[in-house]
Amino acid sequence: MMSNITAQLADVIGADAVADSGRLAEYAIGPFTPVGAVRPADADGVAAVMAWAQRAGIGVYPVGGRTLAQLGNVPTRPGIALDLSGLNRLVDFQPADLTVQAQAGMTIAQLDAELAQDGKHVPLGAPLAQRATIGGTLATGISGPLRTTYGLPRDWLIGVSVVGADGTASKAGGQVVKNVTGYDLNRLYTGSLGTLAVITEATFKLAPAPTEWAAIAAAFSDNDAAIAACRELQAQPYAPQALHLLNPAAARSMGNPDLPSGYGPVAIAIIGGRPSSVRRRITDTALLWLEAASTLHIAGAEAVQLTEALADLPFNPSNPPSVCVRVNAPPDALPQLLAMEREELAGATPAIAGDVGFGGGRLLWWEDFSDADASQIADRLRGIQGAAAQLGGDAIVESCPASVKEHIDVWGPEPSGMAIMRRIKEQFDPNNILNPGRFMGGL
Repeated sequence: MMSNITAQLADVIGADAVADSGRLAEYAIGPFTPVGAVRPADADGVAAVMAWAQRAGIGVYPVGGRTLAQLGNVPTRPGIALDLSGLNRLVDFQPADLTVQAQAGMTIAQLDAELAQDGKHVPLGAPLAQRATIGGTLATGISGPLRTTYGLPRDWLIGVSVVGADGTASKAGGQVVKNVTGYDLNRLYTGSLGTLAVITEATFKLAPAPTEWAAIAAAFSDNDAAIAACRELQAQPYAPQALHLLNPAAARSMGNPDLPSGYGPVAIAIIGGRPSSVRRRITDTALLWLEAASTLHIAGAEAVQLTEALADLPFNPSNPPSVCVRVNAPPDALPQLLAMEREELAGATPAIAGDVGFGGGRLLWWEDFSDADASQIADRLRGIQGAAAQLGGDAIVESCPASVKEHIDVWGPEPSGMAIMRRIKEQFDPNNILNPGRFMGGL
């Protein structure tokens, strides 16, 4: 079957764009390995592959930088990997109009570097920005530590080009910031995990980039003192762009020797803007926290690295957690989130990183769990998902051993709008060839 698939793909898109069979393991999704892989150079190549897959009745698994390849359930049918990293050009950049258009395979770091030359940025903040692509960031809906101020990736998206399941290309939105015509398909595609269409280009609105960043980290005696200090800071006119609270285990996992870990929960405030404003806000924050905190550490030039480390913590390939659960909950649920450090998986308690301003956070375990514990771990994870629902949110298991995935839907219980989602999927992808089985409800 493999040689036949490879030959067919070579006929469709050219042999140079078809991956050698020895490289297919690079595109594995947990225990699933695709039967072929292609890397088109443009949207026409994507369309040709999708049209072929529709005729062949074979699944298609779009990939970019593969930073979140572990996200979602295990695929349910054989298929090919559609590598979009070849679509990596900057299409249009209009600094005066504050818009940029780029292909989906461009990395977030590449886009940031291009925009920085004119003092602009799209504050996507995706983890592993050197590898993460625009298309992957949008498809997963992943966001970074600065979301309290800047929101989610979908909030900056004003236009998108896609290829549908049958190979038909289409566009939504436009290239101007004030665009209110038609249905908001941009938001529909964002966060759909590539189950509705393959994103090939995206147009974003821009913002002026802060000229300086700084951060202040403070250790507190207990959760109550840390939460009170964070809430007080949020209420000030000099509140930071981002405010995160880490339990001691999460602070140690950051691997930063300057971070005041080991004393108790650690709050990290990230501040950006003009140099004079940043210096004043850091000083005011330090004075506010000085009495309540056990230890303070102020980061200047290292603030950017600290922000990136916060984003990368759950996905860092050099130290990946065995299990990572993203809890989506309102900001006022922060005490309950931190109390989840009592949640044990096979006797191990989690590191917890909470987003004070935006709400929610992550629970992380680095233990080497045994496959014999898989069923028990799945039961405990379902309990966490239930607890998140009680807080008015949900919990997504972003990564876990393959043996655990056999016992759990990583997305949690089906949401109330699942019937509508199924009808949308049937309209956009009636033969279920795009990422089959990986999304919630088996979509």
